[in-house]
Amino acid sequence: MFDVVVLVGYLLSANPAITGIPVHEWVGLGAFVLLAAHCAARGMWRGTGGKGLGLTVLNVLVLLCTALCVVSGVMVSGTVLPALGLFADGYYFWDPLHAVAAKMLLALLLVHVAVHIPWIAGALKK
Repeated sequence: MFDVVVLVGYLLSANPAITGIPVHEWVGLGAFVLLAAHCAARGMWRGTGGKGLGLTVLNVLVLLCTALCVVSGVMVSGTVLPALGLFADGYYFWDPLHAVAAKMLLALLLVHVAVHIPWIAGALKK
């Protein structure tokens, strides 16, 4: 069930045209917290051997891309930073970085889901 919550959090934060920018920004922060908790709960850092090591590398890349997406998103924020009384310069650097990080994250998440299709199929059968 936690996996579904993480997925819903990502899907909400990945669609600012549907949710609006304020929801996109706040849900994006929450999605990062959920993803970090997901990785910690699943022991994503203990891969050994071929497949285990590959999954660990994939999971670390997903978490790093998410962090990059969140940091760059906060730096161009129109809601979160002003709510904290802050402002960041460098929009021309952070905005393209945010776009690239978001695309990299989507690609890595698609690979992550593809790798876990057997587990997903087993969970749906139960």
